[in-house]
Amino acid sequence: MNQPFVNIDSAEGDRVVAPRGPYRQLSPTDRIASLKATRAVGPPDDAIWVFGYASLMWRPCFQAVERREALLEGYARRCCIWTSLARGTPTRPGLALGLEAAADSCRGVAFRLDPSQLDTALEALWEREMVTGIYEPHWLEMTTETGLITALAFVVDPSHRQYAGELPRAAAATVIAGAHGKFGSCRDYLASTVESLQDSGHPDPELEALLDAVQALP
Repeated sequence: MNQPFVNIDSAEGDRVVAPRGPYRQLSPTDRIASLKATRAVGPPDDAIWVFGYASLMWRPCFQAVERREALLEGYARRCCIWTSLARGTPTRPGLALGLEAAADSCRGVAFRLDPSQLDTALEALWEREMVTGIYEPHWLEMTTETGLITALAFVVDPSHRQYAGELPRAAAATVIAGAHGKFGSCRDYLASTVESLQDSGHPDPELEALLDAVQALP
């Protein structure tokens, strides 16, 4: 019988204990219900913005008619989600970035969706982000270069089994360096996010330090 947890030893001797995947997935019915409930309390169709803070910045799954850099106060971007499919496996999970409530701020990109393709875009977004329920969709106010907007953001549920919390940098680097999943390596995922933030002119020093620690490992 498989053990419910995976032990990963870091280069500095820290033992990381990760819940073994695969993680329970939302049913299509639950996913559709979540999408309908979120849309019911959202802005009108011509003002639907989506906030990207990780892979959505450099690999969106929808057509956008406008793109703005955005600053979200009261939240932080952290490697705090176990992934056993996209960037890891059940026996060698990786770490993905999540958005957490914090006394901090997070810079990213806001995309305004094409109203003529709204249903298709949101369905694709829910298929991508709402796989297991680790995220909770919220409408959040954020600042852009031309004023305030309300955008859809996927915020981590800290009570979910996939939530990893804040790991020591060396331990997180070990997890990321050795993980590879359906969409490629965890290392490349982190590097692409760091590069996207650098290209925007708003680098993330914490992520850059984590990437340096990952690249120092075999």
